[in-house]
Amino acid sequence: MGSTRPLNVVIGAGGTALEGWFSTDSNILDITSPHDWRKLFKPESIDRLLSEHVLEHLSEPECKMALTQCYRYLKPYGLLRIAVPDGYRKDADYVAEVSPPKDGHQVLFTVDTLVPLLESVGFRATPLEYFDAQETFHFFQWDEADGYIERSLRFDTQEEFKRDNLFYTSLIVDAKKV
Repeated sequence: MGSTRPLNVVIGAGGTALEGWFSTDSNILDITSPHDWRKLFKPESIDRLLSEHVLEHLSEPECKMALTQCYRYLKPYGLLRIAVPDGYRKDADYVAEVSPPKDGHQVLFTVDTLVPLLESVGFRATPLEYFDAQETFHFFQWDEADGYIERSLRFDTQEEFKRDNLFYTSLIVDAKKV
C-alpha cells in the first residue's frame, strides 16, 4: 500500500537534515540533469522542494534547466521555496560575501530577476523576503513547515551581517506550480 505522507525534498542540502524532508546533494541529484531526476522521482510526485542557497552556484542557463526539472517533478500546486543571496542588499560586508565569484557563486539574483525566471518556467512566484531596488526590505509571513530557511529574517543570527534589526537575509521566493 502506498504512503500518504507528503514527499518533501531538499535540493543541494549539504549537511542539512530536516525532519520529514528527503535531503539530496549534488552527489545524489544533479538538479540540472533530467537523468538524475528520473532515477529518483516520478514526474508530478513531489509535494514540496526546498532550495536554500543553491541556485547562485549555477549559471543562468543551468538555473533555468534546474527550475524546469523542479516544475516537472512537483505535483500540481506543489511548492518550491527558494532562498538565494539578495543582489539588492547593498551593505559592504554582505556584498563581499555573496558576489560572484566568491564561493563558486555565478549569479547574484534580485527579486526583479528571480521572479521572471520562475514565471518563465511556469511557476506563480510570490516573494516572501527581499530588498527592492531602493534598498527597502520587505517581509511577508511564511510557514517554516513549507521549507525552513536558516538565512532569513526570523532565524539568522550572524552578527557580522547585522544591519539595524536584520542579520544575514536572503531573497526568499515561493514558487507554486500552477
